[in-house]
Amino acid sequence: MNPHCLSNPIVLCDFDGTIANIDTAQKALELFADPSWRKIEEEYEKGVLSFENSLRKEYALIAASSEIILKELDPLTVVRPYFGRLVQYCESNHVPLVVVSGGLDFIIQHFLTQANWSNSISIHAPKTKRGVNGFDVTFPERLGSSSINFKDDLVLFHKSRGERVFFVGDGVSDFPAAKESQYAFAIRDSKLAKLCKSASIPCKEIDDFQQIVNELTDSSSEAVHP
Repeated sequence: MNPHCLSNPIVLCDFDGTIANIDTAQKALELFADPSWRKIEEEYEKGVLSFENSLRKEYALIAASSEIILKELDPLTVVRPYFGRLVQYCESNHVPLVVVSGGLDFIIQHFLTQANWSNSISIHAPKTKRGVNGFDVTFPERLGSSSINFKDDLVLFHKSRGERVFFVGDGVSDFPAAKESQYAFAIRDSKLAKLCKSASIPCKEIDDFQQIVNELTDSSSEAVHP
């Protein structure tokens, strides 16, 4: 399907390592979880565990409150350049902007609220609840039956509605979503960039979010004047 024949763009964007300069969920695991989380991560990357099951097991090992985690992350976390410009563009042009992340929702919400972006951005991520030892998570309900994880599930849903999906990510879990998007972007030299390159999946490598704004502007012009 020619993406320029579609209308109604939507931007789906990963958080950890994409909007944020670091993987905040991984940092929380490094600081506060039993070291066995690393074996779980290895099993996921080898395909032994699904994305959702790996997160469920890992987050159950985090032995700290959300307040303690956020206190440690505040001085370490920086938003990638010009993300604010993307937020502004999407607001001005009525383009939905959704954070699609396997990260901890209270971390994502914290940093979006700090920047006064929480009212402009939807969050599609696991819902966390403090459990006996770590965090219990509930994942977004699947919207289709052919998806690999909840990220590409959302991409497929919006594609089925005839929308132009712009997807931005950096990690292994973003690959299925990038593969299904009409416009895929990967943080330069990230795992996602390397996976897309090795699989010959069209994907532009970016350093900042001005490049996404430029692509949205250009594609909007092309959609109006094919």
